[in-house]
Amino acid sequence: MTEKLPYGTNLPTDSAPGEATAVPAESIAVITGGARGIGRYLSEAFANAGYHVVVTATSASKAEAAAAEIVDATGGAVTGLEMRADDIDSVSALRIAVAALESESGRRLQVLVNNAGRIESTEGPLWEADPESIKGVVDANVLGVALMVNAFAPVLITNAEVTGRPSRIIDLNSGSGAQGTPAYAVYSASKASLFRIADSVVHFGHELGLRIFEMAPGVVETEMTKSMPVHDFRGEGDWTTPSQVTDLALALASGSLDAFTGRYVRAGADDEESLIAEVGAGLEKSARRLVLG
Repeated sequence: MTEKLPYGTNLPTDSAPGEATAVPAESIAVITGGARGIGRYLSEAFANAGYHVVVTATSASKAEAAAAEIVDATGGAVTGLEMRADDIDSVSALRIAVAALESESGRRLQVLVNNAGRIESTEGPLWEADPESIKGVVDANVLGVALMVNAFAPVLITNAEVTGRPSRIIDLNSGSGAQGTPAYAVYSASKASLFRIADSVVHFGHELGLRIFEMAPGVVETEMTKSMPVHDFRGEGDWTTPSQVTDLALALASGSLDAFTGRYVRAGADDEESLIAEVGAGLEKSARRLVLG
């Protein structure tokens, strides 16, 4: 059953705690930008959990090298593929490659993690930002996610029907999308846009077996975050740990937190146990969603 919300968005009203329905040994997980940073932590965690992980990077050599290293570290099944998420032809080529992997492995794609993203090269007023940097952020964070959903949602929906298990998309969102960071205006706007994409996925995809989550990773100590002056104050203990991110992502992929489809969760502040408890107390229709008025 769904409830009609303003402007036609249908949000599931069943907020009962979910069950872990995912079968990693039979599933493929695509992780964009999975060769480094948070994506690398996610790739290793999903490989350890038993998924066949597809790691993408902007060059084949980077993707293949990362995949080999992850195989060495985890003993898991990992494939590295070149892909630029903001390029239509590149996304199409990835879809074809994943279809071939499905045929070869006997597994089906049931998890897509939209991790790849960018942030402005400088912080401050929008009018002082480099225009090329602005365009790069929008291309990676908005166009890239939209193209990935456009290309892979039909695959995920088909596989949900065939397996009888929901397929799941995890977007790497941000506190900047939920609350805003004035020093990074375009990055904040790009992450806020993902809430609108998620609304559409829920509206049209939920009854077809598709789930989507807006997961903020907190602030993990990476090459990117350490380069941002806004984080200069952070010392030991002020960062979100990689395991807090990966544990939450795996829980979302498992199905135990399906009540949060179309909603925002944050590693470091939320975990599987606390979110299940929140579901038990009842979720308001606007809870963890970007809704004004």
